[in-house]
Amino acid sequence: MALPDDLPTVTLTGTYTHPDGSPMKGNVSVTPTPGKVVAADSGLTIQGRAKQKIDGNGQVTLTVLATDAPGINPENFTYEVKIAFPDVTGDSFFIELPAAAPNVQLPAITPAAPSDGDYVIVTGPEGPAGPAGADGAPGESGPPGADGSNADAEQYTDNALAAEVTRADAAYDPAGAASAARTAAINTAAGDATTKANSAQATAISTASADASTKASNAQTAAVSTAASSAADLYLPKALLTVDAFMAQPGTKVFGHRGAGMVAPEHTEAAYDYAIAHGIQAMELSVNVDSEGQLWCLHDLTLDRTTYTTGALNTYPSTGVAQRVLTNGRVMLGQGWTDQPMVPLRRMLDKYLGHVVLFLEPKGNDAVVPLQNLLATSYPHANQSVIWKAHVGTSFVWPKTNGFRTWCYVDDGSSNAVLDGKDSLVDYWGVSTSMSSARRKEIVQRPGGKPVFSWPVFRRSQRAALEADGVVGLMSSDPVYVRGTTAQATASRWDQQVKESGGTPQADYNVDAALKFSETDGWVSINRARGTYGLGRYCPITPGAGGYRIQIEMKYDQINTGDLNVHGGLYFGKASDDPYEFNTINPSNGYHLILRHNGVLRLSRHVTTQTGGIQLGAGDIGTDAPVAGQSMTFQIDVTPTTIEARRLGNPIWTTGPIADASYRGGYFGLSNGSISDTAARPYWRNLIITQL
Repeated sequence: MALPDDLPTVTLTGTYTHPDGSPMKGNVSVTPTPGKVVAADSGLTIQGRAKQKIDGNGQVTLTVLATDAPGINPENFTYEVKIAFPDVTGDSFFIELPAAAPNVQLPAITPAAPSDGDYVIVTGPEGPAGPAGADGAPGESGPPGADGSNADAEQYTDNALAAEVTRADAAYDPAGAASAARTAAINTAAGDATTKANSAQATAISTASADASTKASNAQTAAVSTAASSAADLYLPKALLTVDAFMAQPGTKVFGHRGAGMVAPEHTEAAYDYAIAHGIQAMELSVNVDSEGQLWCLHDLTLDRTTYTTGALNTYPSTGVAQRVLTNGRVMLGQGWTDQPMVPLRRMLDKYLGHVVLFLEPKGNDAVVPLQNLLATSYPHANQSVIWKAHVGTSFVWPKTNGFRTWCYVDDGSSNAVLDGKDSLVDYWGVSTSMSSARRKEIVQRPGGKPVFSWPVFRRSQRAALEADGVVGLMSSDPVYVRGTTAQATASRWDQQVKESGGTPQADYNVDAALKFSETDGWVSINRARGTYGLGRYCPITPGAGGYRIQIEMKYDQINTGDLNVHGGLYFGKASDDPYEFNTINPSNGYHLILRHNGVLRLSRHVTTQTGGIQLGAGDIGTDAPVAGQSMTFQIDVTPTTIEARRLGNPIWTTGPIADASYRGGYFGLSNGSISDTAARPYWRNLIITQL
């Protein structure tokens, strides 16, 4: 089948003979170096190799797609040409075949190696004497000329490389300018090398044999190629932090999941900047492609979940994405956020490549080849500081062939046979936090002992459990909090209307579980039946010698007159930030304080062996019934030996000090308690932690 008429082609021809003129046998093959070329307008995918035998006359003809054909992806690719013979060594080289030269003679573009062989001069019979020429003026004897070896070119290469080293050391050139730097280096080196080589050629011709011209020309070509390659290596960015250096650091590694997707709008420059500004040294960039082939940082194939726009990204033009699409982080992270634009992958590579380790994952199949081409052509050193991240069901051949470290994340039900099939191409395994502990340990203990990373991690309690299983890397949506061990604050600033690091809803990346900010007065709430929300930013509480106090305002905007026993409040005293819910079996022990809609105040202890709470003190404390929309202030005093809860406004609204030292963990949070009708949910503001 011929190529479509609308695609320009180039015809390669050549004739190959032995020294006696007899035709040679063999074949010529042409292979696109990207592996796959797509002509979208023609609906055509071109891959593999084109191969043609040399005929009985030693001739061959082969027609292929022009490398600059319009509408192809990647643009301006190259071919690898291989000329093979059964009886002599063949040739292999890379070429561009632009449409402007529709017919190309292969012998004219095949590199020829210089010859340094010995020569024997054979003297022939003496010929007749010619007429005597006029006497010329005597000239000074010049020094012997250098022969046509590679010496001058090699000296030039040394000088050129020294100059380029000095220039490269003067300033780090970002990857975005790498192509321009390479072009400039090649042009400069080529000009100087041509001048020097031509000079050497002229001297050699005047003082040596005629074959010096060929040697000088070959030396010139070698000098230009060597100097250009060396200059490009100097200018293209080198990793300041390599994958191997990062992995060699002691302790558990924490990576930014979608940047820091539970603290800032996911996969935006703001999310990446937040993580890096707080010392996170590795982060994930999910990648998808628009209709014009530009790559963007985006987890989903569609824009529906994370932006105000709908539809698949690959249906939108680059200009439309850049100018019209804004992320909707305000919905989950608070209306204090400014809507963020989507960020092109190139901007993040130019900004962070080499400075931190990047996990790159093409999420859609149509993003794979564009990402491979971008890395290969514009960021050839990316394999030093990029980890190729992909699902166990995808191919890892390209990244491994091109020197990348690979992270293969598996499904909870992936069998050992599936993992075995990928093992030779995998550097790191990935397991989810939903996978059973026993299965995680099995993968950690696989032959070869490859490091295991887990995702998505947003609680410190998850970190502890994963570390116990042998996991060494955590892909975290709140990496600064998960990495830490101490409280970040002692007083709330919920009036800012932005989610704080350390806030732990019952589920991450879940709008319904997120903390909701009122438009005025700094109130927050949980718009979810029986919802709870951990306040890890203030945890673990550091007590004074006499303990600590939690003080907070609470209100109900609507009273459930049909059931005044419903209640909300706080939970506290827990040893970790694992999730809490009223009247369920919880993973850790602690206390909870409730205020019913009828004004009854109760303090209870909850344990891991039963659903209901265990009431503390002599009994319930009667206080005035809440008034809709009216603020109430509560205090909880925790000393080394006692607990006391009170509602301010009347000195008798207190449990008094209750002797109980069962739990002294420093983690606490907000709770909707028994409330299922979210219209009657509690609101909180002005949290203050003080030492006693």
